[in-house]
Amino acid sequence: MNRAERTSSVRSHPPAPLLLRLGKGLREAIVGTMSYVARTTGTEPSQEELAAALRSWFTLDEVTNQINYLRKRPAAADESTPETAYDRLTFRINLATGPSRNALARAGFFIRPLAESLLLIRRHAKSVLGSAPTDDEIARSLRSSFIVSELKNQIVHAREPSPEAQDPLL
Repeated sequence: MNRAERTSSVRSHPPAPLLLRLGKGLREAIVGTMSYVARTTGTEPSQEELAAALRSWFTLDEVTNQINYLRKRPAAADESTPETAYDRLTFRINLATGPSRNALARAGFFIRPLAESLLLIRRHAKSVLGSAPTDDEIARSLRSSFIVSELKNQIVHAREPSPEAQDPLL
């Protein structure tokens, strides 16, 4: 095998993008959760923290239960608004105060682990409910006050140092 054959076989897959865009509903649900955690704890969660909370078995089960509940209840007219070109183009950068922790998330760009967490939710819901939920169903379930509160609790719990880290004699 010559060098050209080796490099072409290695480059068979393009590199995965570092940032992904999500739809308006998912973007608003995730940024809303980040804002709630920031208001209640004083510290805005990183995308990594939120991705870890979304991947927990508890969250997967509760979001699936919420999707099942929402499927039985008709959606209100104001709950789902279609994304327009104007929504995709608007974001604000405040250079006077410096960048916030999640400026890219507010602009609609999310890291791959967060998108993979949403994919896990979709797969789990499909295996339990029989059909995969839409982005709108996932976004509506993530806006539930119970789900938002539980995500906050998981993030707070993950931030707490373990007792072994606090006292080396334990």
